[in-house]
Amino acid sequence: MTEMSNFIFSNSTVLPATERAVGFSKEIITREMYGWARDTFDLKRGSFVLFLRSGRKWYLLESTRKLSRYPLEKTTMSVSVKRAVTLDTVRALKKDLLEKKEYFMPYGVTHVETKSSQDTNNLLVEYALDFLKQAISTPSDASFYIPSRSGSNVGFDEEQELVLIGRQLIERQFRSLSSVSSVEQMTIIMKIIHNILSRDIHSTKRDIFYMDVNSFEKQSVSDSLVEDLGAMLQVTRSSLNVSASSKGIVVGRISFKEKGDLIDCRAIGAGKAISPNIDDIDDFDTDAEMCLVIEKDAVFNRLAEDHFYDYVPSILITAKGQPDIATRQFLKKINDDLSIPIFAIMDADPYGFEIMRVYSVGSKALSFESSHLAVPNIKWLGLLPSDLSQESGFDIPRSALLKLTSKDIHRSKLMLEEEFVKRKPRWEEQLQILLASGYKAEIQALNARDPQYITNFYLPQKIETGDFI
Repeated sequence: MTEMSNFIFSNSTVLPATERAVGFSKEIITREMYGWARDTFDLKRGSFVLFLRSGRKWYLLESTRKLSRYPLEKTTMSVSVKRAVTLDTVRALKKDLLEKKEYFMPYGVTHVETKSSQDTNNLLVEYALDFLKQAISTPSDASFYIPSRSGSNVGFDEEQELVLIGRQLIERQFRSLSSVSSVEQMTIIMKIIHNILSRDIHSTKRDIFYMDVNSFEKQSVSDSLVEDLGAMLQVTRSSLNVSASSKGIVVGRISFKEKGDLIDCRAIGAGKAISPNIDDIDDFDTDAEMCLVIEKDAVFNRLAEDHFYDYVPSILITAKGQPDIATRQFLKKINDDLSIPIFAIMDADPYGFEIMRVYSVGSKALSFESSHLAVPNIKWLGLLPSDLSQESGFDIPRSALLKLTSKDIHRSKLMLEEEFVKRKPRWEEQLQILLASGYKAEIQALNARDPQYITNFYLPQKIETGDFI
């Protein structure tokens, strides 16, 4: 007697989802399941895909495979009927990325480089010796010269599409009472970094603070000194072997080696924590068509649980809010090594704009490292302020929207005055829509209609139509 299994087919291509129950032999070719779903739900051939849920995992059913090839349970299993997503716009974008010419850093900016521990240490010792020679021979001239990170020395370069730092310098004088304390703190941080580099080990910013807590008093002081030292030596922070704690997670169709160990992110359901040391990671490999950077970890978890990366071949990343250095370095490495389109999913509010700005053009605080951290070609897929309107077709309930606060309005208006926004007309347009409507929304507002709306409807629609900026 042929062994049968029971399946509940849920047609997720319509709202509300319709369900049908049917039994199939484990030995059938799954194209028969496709045929049954097409006839039952009156679907066009090739317009949908099937996902089987067995246990807590989803499997994309390949039409040429036998059903017995999948790990079936004895109980009734779920099959999700999802719309097929054409990726023509994504592939066109990928083609543009591969053909895009490289630009050189413009004249007059401070550009940092990534160097080995030994080379960075040699450079640090050279600076320290020069300072000591000045202090001994002509104390009145002994100074550290650090690139200024004030607003007057930071600007947006339209060709590179990056926030970059100029060559104005701050002189911290050994002879000046107003700066002697900062000079002393700089010599202490140089000593600490020299010790770390000499041993070729890594330390966190928190570790460094506790190496001389009485001198620094606050971690913000030691953190700023590390950034000053990198800018002064014109090397990246990773070159100083200083790492910030990482909060980023990656899951999906990517594998890489971390300290020589192979990591397959498709086999890690909840995602892999991104290493704080980008130098530990190499040999990226993927068959993904795109990478999605997601602001909220709750949305990341929704997409990971739904195996969105198998539905639409992709890599999913989240920094759980404001992006940390490690996540930005990891995303930059994906951009440089894999040359696949990168899309962002952010809240439709001023905070979402600011996070998008950091990923795209860089931050003012780390403007001297923008070329090593920012991804100018990142596209904003959603949630866009224009998606909140009734004309968008997404029908987000009014009850899921929030009124802009006075602080939101102030931040939005300030952002409209920034040079990089003025050079990006579609960003400017979205900010104007946000202010004109008076409403904002978090990404989760999409789930007000259906818990899987973002997976089954919103993202497939946006990707297929190329509705991104």
